[in-house]
Amino acid sequence: MKAMTRLILRKALNSVITLFLVIILNFVLFRLMPGNPINAIVPPDPRIPAEYKEHLIEEYGLNDPMYIQFFTYIKNALLFRFGDSFADPGTSAMSIVLSNLRWTLILAGTSSILMIVIGMAIGVVCAWKRGSLFDTGSLAFTLFFYAMPTFWFSMMLVAIFATGLDWFPDSGALTFGTRCEWKWASFVDLIEHLILPAASLTIGAIGEFALIMRGSLVDVMTEDYITTARAKGLRERDVMRYHAMPNAMLPMVALIAMTLAFVVGGVFQTEIVFSYPGVGYLTIMATYDLNYPVLQAAFFLIAVAMILANFVADFLLMMMDPRVSVT
Repeated sequence: MKAMTRLILRKALNSVITLFLVIILNFVLFRLMPGNPINAIVPPDPRIPAEYKEHLIEEYGLNDPMYIQFFTYIKNALLFRFGDSFADPGTSAMSIVLSNLRWTLILAGTSSILMIVIGMAIGVVCAWKRGSLFDTGSLAFTLFFYAMPTFWFSMMLVAIFATGLDWFPDSGALTFGTRCEWKWASFVDLIEHLILPAASLTIGAIGEFALIMRGSLVDVMTEDYITTARAKGLRERDVMRYHAMPNAMLPMVALIAMTLAFVVGGVFQTEIVFSYPGVGYLTIMATYDLNYPVLQAAFFLIAVAMILANFVADFLLMMMDPRVSVT
């Protein structure tokens, strides 16, 4: 028990160190980007006085020495404050990121649940009926879409089902000019806008879960205790459910944890293609505008999600199998 506690504490310390390094990198990377953020904030209009630009530079601290900016950033980052958005003065960058996060949670959360459930189900059936037509056919189908670039698959869905057949909207999370309300019409509108981007994410990732689940189960089902369970007269379904599945889930834990971390991080390619107003879309737009506070807040949130997911995955693996040693 003491060894387990030391291992967890060491992993927690490593996570804190990693997060601190991410915070430092978060500052350096965006200041190495070419361009001047003030030029992105203020339109190139000769009628705008130079004093106004100087006021903005002073307000955002862009004329301070780099080490002063760095220490100010570290102090604010530890308090989860990243300043006001350059594009929306007076609006907290973190509040903007959190506002867009709800749409990412809806899109990536729905897709993650579907891809995990469907992918694992296909993997289990493929391992159970190894070598059958379903095994070869389903794996070929899922891996075909898994190998397909996400942005291209998303564009094909838009071209076929939105532009060609006009079955679903081609962009946005809701009809332009409407808000999300607790009404049936608003819910239907939300689902209609969700179907195509969620389908592009789900179909494209099913193959990964199916292949890993199948491979893990195939390995487990060759073990001696599976043969012993069958020799005792257990039904094949019970052998699969009570003996094979619990042990085959170990490789899936880390994959599921990291997949759920992408729920917070957003899915950049899909959100851009469908103009879906999530964290990924916001991050790309902030990159074009050199909006440092929004970029730093978004990447900080994504990093926290990834580090936390990795820590939880390691913890679950240790709980599920004491033989696992996470370094």
